[in-house]
Amino acid sequence: MSLFAKRSIILNNLYGVDIEDGAVEICKLRLWLSMVADIEDEPNEVEPLPNIDFNIRQGNSLIGFTELQEVAREDAGDASLSNWGVGTAVKDLYEDIIREQDRHRAADSAREAQNARKMAERKIDTHSEELNEKIRDQFNELVDEDVSLEELEEFSPFHWVLEFATVYREGGFDVIIGNPPWDELKPYRTDFFPKYDTEFRSRPPDEKDKKVEELLENPEIAAEWKKFQRDKERQATYINQSGEYEYQTPSVEGQQVARTNDLSLLFFERVYDIVRDGGYVSQLLPGPFFNAAAGKDLRVHALEESEIQSIIGFENRGIFSDIDNRYNFGIVTLRTAGSTDTVHGIFHQTSVDALRSIDDVALEIPARILKEYSPGARIFPNIEKQQEVSVLDKILQTPPLAAEIEDAWRTVLYKELDRGRDRDRFIEDESNGDYPVYQGKNIHQFCYESTYVDDLEPISLWSVDEDNEELSAKRRVREKNFRARDDAISLKKAIYNKFADDPEFSHLPSSSQKRFVNRLLTEEFDRPELSVEDVRLHSSDYRLVLREVARATDERTLIAAVIPPGGVVVHTLYTVRPFEANPTKDDLSEFPMHSAYDSVFTDKELFVALGLINSIPFDFLMRTKVDSHASKYKFEESQAPRLTDGDDWFHYIADRAAKLNCYGEEFTEMRERLGGIEPATDMETRRELQAEVDAAVFHAYGLDEEEMQFVLDDFHRVSNPRIMTEAYFEKVAEKYTHLGDVGPLE
Repeated sequence: MSLFAKRSIILNNLYGVDIEDGAVEICKLRLWLSMVADIEDEPNEVEPLPNIDFNIRQGNSLIGFTELQEVAREDAGDASLSNWGVGTAVKDLYEDIIREQDRHRAADSAREAQNARKMAERKIDTHSEELNEKIRDQFNELVDEDVSLEELEEFSPFHWVLEFATVYREGGFDVIIGNPPWDELKPYRTDFFPKYDTEFRSRPPDEKDKKVEELLENPEIAAEWKKFQRDKERQATYINQSGEYEYQTPSVEGQQVARTNDLSLLFFERVYDIVRDGGYVSQLLPGPFFNAAAGKDLRVHALEESEIQSIIGFENRGIFSDIDNRYNFGIVTLRTAGSTDTVHGIFHQTSVDALRSIDDVALEIPARILKEYSPGARIFPNIEKQQEVSVLDKILQTPPLAAEIEDAWRTVLYKELDRGRDRDRFIEDESNGDYPVYQGKNIHQFCYESTYVDDLEPISLWSVDEDNEELSAKRRVREKNFRARDDAISLKKAIYNKFADDPEFSHLPSSSQKRFVNRLLTEEFDRPELSVEDVRLHSSDYRLVLREVARATDERTLIAAVIPPGGVVVHTLYTVRPFEANPTKDDLSEFPMHSAYDSVFTDKELFVALGLINSIPFDFLMRTKVDSHASKYKFEESQAPRLTDGDDWFHYIADRAAKLNCYGEEFTEMRERLGGIEPATDMETRRELQAEVDAAVFHAYGLDEEEMQFVLDDFHRVSNPRIMTEAYFEKVAEKYTHLGDVGPLE
């Protein structure tokens, strides 16, 4: 490239912003040096190097004006600029600066250019102060503090419309390339203390603690640390409440996701404010953009309001030496126009080679799959092969596990007790306990104890009956469920929602849930007020549980079992809700009101759900979603055939899953309820039954033989498998072929 071309590109096409002055100066120096190096190759070029002070700027990219028009949004409670004492429109200020910058570029002499540059800088500073006053007033209103203009300026507001006025004259940036910060807007000590201790970042945690304690003995450092924390909190409050960022608080399954103040997500949203319509964006983003609930609205916006051209997902196998090898990140490239029909993408790349051959390695991923794969959180699937797209397409035609479907079971997860917070309710001496406390390490697929799994750990925690209320885990569960907000669990809320508007009870005050329910029960149905005794414990019947730890690189990712009645569960096991509150008038006179709870599953539905969750096809789906944990929303939004009595494969899967799980004295009652089934007690029979379950679930999903074989071939292998040997995979394939011939036998 010629020096003329390089100089022209640097002067007219390259722009950048950084909050650190040092980074800005280094960037400008490198650009100048790149041109100086070319002068040696083109000694006849004697034109002076261009001044690029207007191109590379210092400031806080997340705070400041990005629009030509007055930034006044009635829905955000904002007012016009004139009401904030500014008096002139942003566009007037921006045009004033353009005149001086044009004079600078057109100058015939160095002196004239210097004078124009100084005048332009002075006007940028003057007009920025006017806009800072507006931000200061907004700031004080939002954080409810009296922040001075000088204090606000310490946050370095950056007004894009002023700083890059000539770019805005052309309609905005044509191309934005970025690697935004991967941190959160929080007062991290690693961002503060290194200026007092250059080795701070490299110290181990214990040494950091000691060093912080030592440094804070200095009153000046302690005051600065306090100010640093307060300033971060102020900035976070402003950004969260100013109305500038509308895609940072998504809802998943009706629950608003807590704000993370993830800088990469904030920067990505800011990109849409500064790029022109039809412009191009390419961003290097950390994992949360692709697979965290916090990034949901940004992913949806990118799919529906722009044309995503490519996504390349990476697993950091040495790409960035200072980051954990397991960390996931990616590059998304899009055009801000139209919507997305198909994405060229590939995930789980462990080197940057894909960047050099994206057209050759990228897969064709329909946007429909990106949307339906995760209907609640809209996370993106980690697809590595084109045939995965076909398999996922079939799987996604079944409903999410937690979706409400008339006359069908559903799986809603909850955590019953916490090993740490509820530790006062657990004991380690079995002889003093009345019932077991189950943990993740106590179950395996179709196994609630260690009879058929050699290295499964035995129960190590226990608790006592409710006659000792202060020590009983079951009592704690009752109390938690009694106070629950979910009307499927909370009997008080369920009663109120069902009967508060009933004309028969219109004479009762309905402004308070508690008052209405208690008067309804005592005055109309002659029974005591609602109490914890009315709560039906989920442990009163057989129930489905699954391990919270779920790694994509384990022999099996999803591990589920049905446990017998009586035991409670801690947080390393999710429980699938077995009952939902659904009171009728007949129930309201009962005490305790356990009849007000409906079972979510019939006995056979409980085991068909177990078979589906423990199957290879469902495991295949979950492996594309999880890193190390089976989060509630990722499980509940995952798809599976919602088989009920009368559907193909229902009895076939339910019967075999029950035979695998219903062994031992603890399941005597359940075996009788299921018609006197015989449990599988020898290992060969158990392997046969599990292979038949896996094969049948492939059919239930509608996967053809080629797709079935792809899943088996693609399934992660471990070095010393318990069950998932090559012989087992071959057995599943044989069973699949056989069932294809004979159909879903009863």
